[in-house]
This record gives sequence, C-alpha cells and structure tokens, in this order.
Amino acid sequence: MNDKKITLTYIAKKANVSVATVSRVLNGNSSVDEKIKNKINKIINSDGYNIKKTIKNKQIISVIIPDITNPFFANIIEGIENTANLYGYHIILSQYKENKDILNKYFRDITKIGVSGYIIVSSTGSSEYFNEILTKVSVPIIFLDRKVDIENINYVGSDNEIGAYNATKYLIDLGHKNIIYMAGPQDISTEKERFDGFIKALNDNDIDFDNTKYKKVANFNFEESYIQMKDIIKSKLDYTAIFSACDVMCFGIKKATEEYGISIPNDISLIGYDNIPFSSMIGLTTVSSQAYEMGKNAVLSVLNIISERITDNINIVLQPNIVIRNSCKKI
Repeated sequence: MNDKKITLTYIAKKANVSVATVSRVLNGNSSVDEKIKNKINKIINSDGYNIKKTIKNKQIISVIIPDITNPFFANIIEGIENTANLYGYHIILSQYKENKDILNKYFRDITKIGVSGYIIVSSTGSSEYFNEILTKVSVPIIFLDRKVDIENINYVGSDNEIGAYNATKYLIDLGHKNIIYMAGPQDISTEKERFDGFIKALNDNDIDFDNTKYKKVANFNFEESYIQMKDIIKSKLDYTAIFSACDVMCFGIKKATEEYGISIPNDISLIGYDNIPFSSMIGLTTVSSQAYEMGKNAVLSVLNIISERITDNINIVLQPNIVIRNSCKKI
C-alpha cells in the first residue's frame, strides 16, 4: 500500500456507500456485507489510505473559534472541556480572528498532529471554504452556534429566532413599543436569526418597525456599541427600550447612558442576548442561549459519531430562555 492519504468521503463515494459503512470496515466491524467489505478494501488497497493518521487518532478534539477574548465563548469552552475530560479526551483550542489564512494553517497543522474530531465556530462568509475542507477531513466535524450554508453537515446550536422573539415579546408585554434594535455583523447567521425574531415579534403585535431604530455595529464589542449609543442619545430618537443582539454591546450602551445621566431601567429598558458570565454584574436581563450545553452537546456528538451510535447527520437546536434581572421596567 502506498502512503497517499485519501479520505473516508472519497472512499465512500467511490464505493457508493455511506461514510459510516467505510468506517465500520476500517474498524473491523463484522456487520458489513462481505461483498461491500471486499469492494471497500479493494479501493483502499488500490488507491492507498493512511489508516494510522486518519482513523487511529489520539483522543484529542480540536476546537476552533473566531475570537478567544469574546466572553460568549467562555461558557461554550467550559462545556466542551468538562465533557471532553469526562470521557478521557483533551482539547486543542485555537482562534483564527475571522482570518481564513490562519484557519487554513490550523487545519494543516492539526491534521498532522492527528485528532479525533473538530468543533468549529465558523467565520463570516466561510461556507465555500468549509465545503472544500469537508472533502479533505476524515474525522467528525461539528459546526457550533453559527451555521454554514452547506448541506448534510453536523450542527449544534440554539434557536436564535425564538430567543429574540421572546425577548422582544417580553419588552412589549412591559408596554414598550418604541424599541431600538442594536445589531451586530449581518453576515453572521446568529445575527440574521435574532433580527428575524425581533421583527416577527413586532409584526405579531401590530407594531411597525421604524428603520431609524435599526442601529448596527461592525463587530460585537464594547467600543463600537459605546460610540453607537452616544450617537443615538444625541439624535433625540423617541424610544423607551433597547434590544441589543449580544450582551457585550450592553456594556458599551450602559457606559454611554451613564455619561449622559440616563438611568437603566428608570429612563430606558435594556435587554441583551447570550447571558455571558459578566451580565449578572450589571443586573442585565438577557437571553441565555445555553452556551455550556452547546459545548457539551458538541463533544457528545463527536463521540457518538466516532462510536457509530449516530450515523445520520446531527442537528441539535437548543431552546433559549430569558434570564430576568433588573434592566427592564414596565411602563
């Protein structure tokens, strides 16, 4: 056998069988029909397949996220690491700062090390890139939180649309109709889903949305939301509440309101999204996207694919819930 490395996907397509069937043959599973087994082995012997590197990997899961400084990912990583350790696995954590060149380098380097699977939070506009990666990687890949526009992938996330819908309905039930929506980057699936949920809640309650109340920032961060909020205050817009698409931006919003003597919740109500670790420190009412559970389920999904307990594509969507504190007030 030569040392050419080909993937499970390549073998499966050539043999006209599933990837799971190829995996069972390589692992010596006796349940596979003898004719199919012979067909797969013939392809492996003729085309070459480095079993040691692609199948018998170390008990390591590669976790690749856009930004390690984003506090939203802290709970996800905790869920991943605790669950991985429970089952005797270790994680390699990498950040790529939305840079595809860095991402490509990680895949090359980590493939050489040998891992059991990948858990990835995708970058903006990365579907085409990951579609190519999927044809080259022979271990399980779980896409986490953000979706990619690719069919037949494994995904673990949260229902952002219903979470945003419920948050908006909560404000409406408190009497708020003039609500500013502060949005993050529109090319991220989670942001699109949250805005859709916001608009749906307004429509279901016969509230027209004024586009002047749609405010967006280029990145989910403190600095940009702080500047945006100061501009909102200076604009003299008529509003009683703000729905921020992520908790991090709420800290920038709060700093700006404090500088202008605006009280939360006495003057305006504020609701966030993500329930990051620090949100309780400012009494922020927010939506929990079940970040820890996302991380936990991502690891379990990798392990279930490896053990063949699951052979179909994974699609786990967790239900978010509102965490009520004291940043919203009835009017």
